[in-house]
Order: sequence, then C-alpha cells, then structure tokens
Amino acid sequence: METLKIFKCFISSPGDCKAERELCKTVIENINSGLAKHLKIKFDTFMWEDDVLPDMGASGQEIIDRYIHHSDYDIFIGIMKTRFGHPTHKAGSGTEHEFNDALNRKKESKNSMPIILFFFGSEPVDLNQPNIDEIVNQFKKVQSFKKSIGEQGLYIDFKSPSEFETSLESKLNLFVSQLSPFTNPNEKIKEVDLVLKKLEEDLSESLKTYNEKSPVWIEPIVSTKRHIPTNPNKNGDNRIDLKSFIEHPANVIIKAPSEFGLTSLAHYLKLNAWKAGKTFVYIDSKKTKKHKVVKDISNEVKNYYLGSVADIECIILDSVCFEENGIMQMIRNICDEFKNIPLMLLNTLDNGFFLKSDEDDKVEIKREFYSYYLLPLPQSDVRKVVTTYSKAKSFHEDFEITLQKVTKDLETLNLHRTVKNCISILKASIKMGAEYSPINRTKLLETILFGIFQDYDLPTYHDKKPDVKDCSFVLGYLCELLVLRDDFEFTDEYFREMLTKFCADNFIDLDLHYLLNALKDNSIIVKNGMGLNYFKNSYWVFYFIAHRMDMNKDFRECVYQNKKYIDFPDIMEFYTGINRNKEDALLTLNADLEETLKVVRQKVNIPNDLNPYKAIKWIPDISTLEKEEAKIGENVISSGLPEEVKDKYEDKYYNQIKPYHQVINSVMRDYSILVLIQHISAASRALRNSDFVNNVELKQDLLNKITQGWNEISKLLIVLSPLLAEKGNVAFEGASFYLAEDDFNITDPIMKRMAVLLSLPSNVVKFFKDDIYSAKIAPLIIDKALRETNSLMKHKLMLLIITERPKRWREIVDNYIVSLDKNSFFLSDTLSEIDYNINYRMTDIEDTKLLKMLAKKCRAKHILKNNNPDVGLINRLDRLEKGSRY
Repeated sequence: METLKIFKCFISSPGDCKAERELCKTVIENINSGLAKHLKIKFDTFMWEDDVLPDMGASGQEIIDRYIHHSDYDIFIGIMKTRFGHPTHKAGSGTEHEFNDALNRKKESKNSMPIILFFFGSEPVDLNQPNIDEIVNQFKKVQSFKKSIGEQGLYIDFKSPSEFETSLESKLNLFVSQLSPFTNPNEKIKEVDLVLKKLEEDLSESLKTYNEKSPVWIEPIVSTKRHIPTNPNKNGDNRIDLKSFIEHPANVIIKAPSEFGLTSLAHYLKLNAWKAGKTFVYIDSKKTKKHKVVKDISNEVKNYYLGSVADIECIILDSVCFEENGIMQMIRNICDEFKNIPLMLLNTLDNGFFLKSDEDDKVEIKREFYSYYLLPLPQSDVRKVVTTYSKAKSFHEDFEITLQKVTKDLETLNLHRTVKNCISILKASIKMGAEYSPINRTKLLETILFGIFQDYDLPTYHDKKPDVKDCSFVLGYLCELLVLRDDFEFTDEYFREMLTKFCADNFIDLDLHYLLNALKDNSIIVKNGMGLNYFKNSYWVFYFIAHRMDMNKDFRECVYQNKKYIDFPDIMEFYTGINRNKEDALLTLNADLEETLKVVRQKVNIPNDLNPYKAIKWIPDISTLEKEEAKIGENVISSGLPEEVKDKYEDKYYNQIKPYHQVINSVMRDYSILVLIQHISAASRALRNSDFVNNVELKQDLLNKITQGWNEISKLLIVLSPLLAEKGNVAFEGASFYLAEDDFNITDPIMKRMAVLLSLPSNVVKFFKDDIYSAKIAPLIIDKALRETNSLMKHKLMLLIITERPKRWREIVDNYIVSLDKNSFFLSDTLSEIDYNINYRMTDIEDTKLLKMLAKKCRAKHILKNNNPDVGLINRLDRLEKGSRY
C-alpha cells in the first residue's frame, strides 16, 4: 500500500508579488484536494510571513534564513515582476539571496533537490510615477537577474495573475505525476481523468428534463430544518454548505419531493468528491434488489472507479422511499456489510410529507441518521434558469418578461420552483411560439403533454407513438370516474380494467400498459405509501376533466348541476381554455354566481354602501416613502439592484408551501363566503378565457357579478379589519384571512388598525387579479372601470389597470387622478400603487418614465393644491422636493 508523500514548497518574492503569493496557496490547496490525493502526495507551503516567528538580535534576512534552513523544503517557487527588492549582506535582494541558497542546496544534494521554479511577470511600468527613476532602476535589476538565471536553467514568463495561476498549477501537476509514490503515476492519472469524465457525463445526463439539458447548474438549498418557510427569502436561514457532505461524510438522509433534483445532487456530490480525492459510490435503489445491493456496490467501485471496497468513503443510495417493500432490508444489508462507511440516503417524499408532524426522522436500523431537507428555488435562482435558457435558445423576448411568465405559470399551476419545472414551461413556450401565454394553461398543458409523449421511448413492438388526443380522451374518462366517486386514488388493475372496457366500447386501439408507464416515468402519476396511484399534480386531473366535459355533454351537465366547479375552479378555466368560445360556461356561471351573491348578502347583511374610504383623507407614509427612495434610488432601473430587490419582493409574497398541497378537496357548501371566493375564481378564469364568445352583454353581466363579489369580500374585510389587526388572523363562513406581519410590524394598535384598513383595496385586487386579468379581457375591464359609479369598486379596477397596464392605461390613470379629490385616500392609495409598480414590478423603461410622471402628478396635486397639475407645476414640485421634502 502506497504511503502519503509530503513535499514542502518555499515561496520567495519581493513585496510587489502579494497577489501571486496568495495564488500559490490557492493552487496548492486545490491540487492537494484533487489530483495529489489520488496520487498519494501532499504539498505544504512555507512563507516567511506565515511561518517565521519574529525575533531580535539579527537582521530580518538572517532570522528568515534560520527558519528556511530548518524547513528543508523540496520545491523553491520564486516570483518577480518589476521590483527586485532590498539588498542583503549576501546578495542584491532577499529573493536573490534565497534563490542562491536554493541553487547551492540543489548542487550539494544527491537527489538534485529542491526543484526550482522561477516565474517572471511582464507587468508594464508606469512612466508617470513620481519616483520613476527608482522604479526603472528596480526594473533593470530584475532584467539583469532574469538574464543570469537564464544562463543556469529554465524560467517561466507570465502576463497576468490568472496566467501565473494556470502555469503554476500545470508545473505542480507535472511534479505530482513524476514524484508520486505510485509505480505507474501516468497510468493512474489516466484512470483519474477517465473516471472524472464519466462523473461529469453522469451529472450532465441527470440535468436533462424531457431530453432538454439545464443550461446552468443551480446549487441546491439543503436545510438542516424540517420546517419549510412560507417565504423563500428565508430558505438560506438554515442552509448547509454542500462541501461539508464531501469533507465530512456522515450517515444522513436528504429528503425532498420527486423532481426536486435529488439525483442531480447525488451526481454533483460524487463528482466533487472525486475532485477532492474521495470515492463516493452511487447506487439507485430502483435498479438493484435488497439481496443484490452489496454485490452491486462492490462491482460499482471496481468497474466504475477501477478501485476496491477499501477506497469507498461514502455510499449514496438514491430513490429511497421507506414505504416501499424491501427498502429497509436493503439499507440494513448495506449497513451490516459496510459498517464503517457513511451512508447517504436520498429520500423521495410524497407531497403530503411536509404537512405531517409526527413523522420519525430516524430510520429503524442500528445507525443513527441526520435528516436534511432540499428546498424549492428562490426567485433569484429561477431568474438564472430562465435567463441562461433564454440566451441559449436565442429568445427574442425580453428576459424579464419571460421570467414573469414562467413565475406566473409555476404559481398558477401550483408547481414547485424547481429547475425541471422551469425548463418544462420554457420548453413548452418554445413549441407554442406566439400562442404562448401564462394565462391559457390549457394550451400550456396540452403542449407539455405532447412533448412528454414525443420524447418518451417507443417500445420495440410499436411502429408509431400513441395519439396524444386518444390518450387525453381516455384519461378524461378515468378522471370522470374519479370525480364521480370522489376518490382520486386507484390501482394499476383499476386503471387497466376500466379503460380497457372504455377503449373497446369506443373502438380505440391504445396500449394502456405503455400509457400508464409513460405517465409514471414522467411523474404525472405517482404512488403513495399504500401503493395506490394518484396524479402527482392536481392540475392534470382538472385538465383531463375539462377535456371530458368538452367531449361528453352528459358529464358536462353533471358538473354544472352539482356545481363541481366550485370544488375545482380550475375545471372551468381548462374547459373554457380549449377553444375560448364556451358560452354555455358563462351562462351557467352567471346564473349560479347571482344565486351565491344572494345567499352571502342574506348571511352577512352588511350595507351595500359601506365605504369608509370616502371620509379618510390623504395620509402619506412619508417615512416609509423616504426609506424606499433612499434604498432604491432615482436610477434604480439602470443599476444592478432592481433584479435583487424585485426577486426578494416576489419571494416575500410567494407561498412556496402551497405546491406541497396537491390534495383534491371538496368545498364545504355550508360556508357561503368560501363558496363565493371559489365561485368568483371559477367565473373569473372562465371569463378570462372567453375572448371568442360573441355575447358581449353576457360577458359584461358576468364581470358585473364578479366585481359585486369583490365588493362583498371587501365589505366583510372592512368589518373584520380591527379583529384582523388585533389577532393577526380571522375566519368567517369558511374563509380564513391572515395578516402578513412583516408588513404590519406596528406597535401602536390604533395605527395598526388604520394600516390594515388602508391596505384592503389593493390586497383584494392582488388576491383576485391573476384569476381575472388577461390582455384580451383588458378592453372589457377598462369599459367597466370607466362606467363604474361605486367609488371603491372603481378604485380597485384602476389599481388593476395600474398593475397590468393595458393599452391606453396612461390616459385612463391620468384622467382618474384628475377626477380625485386632492386630499383623498384614493389619491394617496393610487400614488402608493404607482410607487409599488415602479420599485418592484417595472421592466419597461418607457412605462417607468410614465409611471414616475404620474406619481409626481399625484404629489403635485396634493401638495400644490391643483386639480390637474401641468408640467410646470410638476417641475416646481421637483425643485421643492430637492430643497426640502414636502
């Protein structure tokens, strides 16, 4: 067995080579943790500033010489650029003195040690320096010394620190290959490189999504805490550095839902472990058996790493699901056979895992395992994926707009923020081209489904791939059965039995075994702990139900009569999104929503004209406004700050726990407010997807009903606002409302109640806007806003227009500002919404300019007491604010 050989490197240079001296340490640390480890070599550095104890009674060079002599170094690394250094008793400079000493030691040694590496940098001389004569004199001495060295051997030139780093690394790697204790170091290096190439290929393959490779590596967030923060900004609070898993391998379980990237993480760890000179053996539990796993591990280290069991420093077992038959025995067999080797388990969880509270984090075997948790991506990482993918595919669209679409799709589809999900949406957007819109999820899912079946391997006995429409038709019938029995879990046998008969009755030739495997392999259908199948993401159920409604009139009428869409508002969205011309859906929703509104009004019984905002005057939050302006600054849009600020703000109001909840629930119909909210959502989504419906009056009437629903929710929140401010949450008629404490960190109870009340209009808009708004429905919303007589409802519609900015938005908002009282709450709130959009949502420079002008107009109207301030008054306000604010 080869023993570790240690070589000491002495680094010598004048004072102008500080950067290169630090690079020496970096290069040596990298080599020590990589190739040198594989070849049983280690380098130690010796530098006078780090390793020499200061003393008195002799010159500085003499003190250094004593330590150099005792260090008995094996490699001398000399560096010079433009400075030669101060003379000593024995030479023209300390570096020359140390070089001569190294040369003498080499001549006197029997093994021609130390190896001498001398580097000369070609840094240009600044002729404008005041002490140019001294600089030129030093430079001439360097050149003279370089010439004398050239007569005694070979030196190395470099032009930059990076070139020096590369050159030094190359020379030390050559040293490693020549002086390794291995009898055949060059063969060993080939083996190391061969394994490295395989490891890199494995990682690259694991990063593919439906045959589409991720263009960027996003380092996963591994947390030490089981708790998943609602706000992604807090994901890093308990983050653990991935290097710790490599530097100190231990018995751990890393847990995450499927498609979070556990397999990619495994390949990343084994690759970087190999670079650090360690062997991490990877085994997929799906590709082995409990009685074979020990043999497979031994074969893996032998065939993959060309090593032996003694080389293994960690075993990674992937695709672990503790509920699966045989998995515990497999883990136990590994632990019994490889008693002293750490075991890392990558545990794929079902979606309900994070909702449990009594799960034991310890595996019932003799070892103790530490649990860690893989978290979703924050907005900043989603940005990296979108930007790099868009660049790689040469997207013509602005990256910021693409990011907004992807973020919106992830949220509306209730998908986790993972690299795979981001790329699935981006890939679908390419195929859809001009048709792509984050609003029409029906088309998006149709494209994703088509891509899955196109990319899925075709069995050898097939001559062509199954028709995607046939698959959707059959799966629509399956989901009809699941809805009618109100049970969304099923066995393989149920799948085959029910669909075999359906296919026969409808003369459809479809390989159901192929269909089920395709759905399982692409994680559309997954198994729970009881071995039952279910649709991993609930939106697939709604998508297939919608298609069944389109194909089968009886089922559609059943959904309408039983008001199943109240349980699942997504159904109406997917149904109307098929061809955007479902007048029958609008007629049903219009009549049903009117009935629901009557029930709510009877139960709640709040006066319809409740509107406290008419009496509230302008209350500008000047201190907050000043803090935000100081933080972001006037030129924030052109700086590097907005992306970070916007990403954090998006994270602040994004609930990353929501995608863990994929349970399909029924609404309790006794709770009228909850039913109203669901009804508004279903009606809004249907109206949004009905741009080809010709019945304009029907669409106007449904929008009126929707906004009346907004008004009912607003009235309820106004009444409940004191309780909400006091307790932080309140429930009424099945609906629960929570206060975002980060936004209302106010100690004074009166001020807090006022803040909660003032925030309600914009929050109601934020809650419902994603259901209702699309560019195609914008003219209908504008028409409603201009005709609206209820001041509070009109204000909410104007806030929606400010946020989404459809055509004519500037003119409409400007006229609205002019119409408002100069001391009103509505003017103050309009300014707040404009400022919010400037600071956190804007990407278009022209829109930003227009919003800033409108913001100035709001302030000028209030401060200068003019109903319609012109450019002159706005400029005057600018001058006043620069002198003394307000």
